[in-house]
Amino acid sequence: MIWVFACAVLVVVLVGGAVLPRRAEQPREGFPWFWVAFPAAALLVAASIAMGLAWAGVSNWGTVVVHQASFEPGVQFLSNEQFNEMYLRWQVLAVARWVLPIVAVATVGLSVWAWRRGRV
Repeated sequence: MIWVFACAVLVVVLVGGAVLPRRAEQPREGFPWFWVAFPAAALLVAASIAMGLAWAGVSNWGTVVVHQASFEPGVQFLSNEQFNEMYLRWQVLAVARWVLPIVAVATVGLSVWAWRRGRV
């Protein structure tokens, strides 16, 4: 999923290349929140897309091959520590699947607010 993040960074660089020369002549007021919020929004949107694609199984991420031998009585496929680590990781990803898009929308809103206020 590196291509999703590469596209997000490319968008930020292209917007910077288009906006910064035009804004150089204008007077600046306050902290440039746009350049904090916009890259964060782009990366969070990319992470949300990557998480959605991974959850859908597009990238074969998170797939586990379970052999038939692991279903025999008395045979344990994973140790308790490995199982708990895998289960905890699954729980974190399940929460992140819902939290990332919400935070991404909030940072996009902050980016739009900063742009309209002239905090570039």
